[in-house]
Amino acid sequence: DEKRIIKDVIHKLNLSPHDRLLEIGCGGGNLLIPLSFFVSSVTGIDHPSCVTALKKRFQADTVTLIGRNFFSCRHDQLGSFDKILVYSVLHYLAEEDVKLFVEKAMSLLLPGGKMLLGDIPNISRKKRFLSSSQGKVFTEDWKQKLAQTVDEGKQEVPLQEDNDTVEFDDSKLLLLLEEIRNVGLNAYLLPQPGDLPFGHTREDILIERFS
Repeated sequence: DEKRIIKDVIHKLNLSPHDRLLEIGCGGGNLLIPLSFFVSSVTGIDHPSCVTALKKRFQADTVTLIGRNFFSCRHDQLGSFDKILVYSVLHYLAEEDVKLFVEKAMSLLLPGGKMLLGDIPNISRKKRFLSSSQGKVFTEDWKQKLAQTVDEGKQEVPLQEDNDTVEFDDSKLLLLLEEIRNVGLNAYLLPQPGDLPFGHTREDILIERFS
């Protein structure tokens, strides 16, 4: 299912061979590496340990990797970009940092450029899905898969919740859209296809800067 993310990102950002792409929170390069073949150049930024591991995995003349905290990077250290990708990142931020993060990222966007804030968990959408008939079938299938992993000796490691991070719902996402539009950029809330890993419970925000 993760492989389908690439196609969805390419479509929503309308990536082209002339684009300079920035991925904030590139991690191990699961998106950066395949996307690098669709653009002119790509810059990835993440924690130094992530970038060190990524450099061992993949290097190319068109790829620049920066091992730093995004908040500590100056504009002149990064440059400006036609397209910016922030995928499965926002919900790891503290709530008070979300607006500052998005504003800083938007400042790197060239006129006519696009930014995708992707894979944002929406607890309101999740509740709607799980209460639907489709969601109930999904829940039963998921329980059976979990039981199968236990039978096969593959114990699932529970994720520890971090209460200091933001939890998005409908109201917070719509407020973020309003804040982006108030500074003069277009912003749209987009659904994820249902065949993506979390397609039924997460949403994307597409941002466009006027030419």
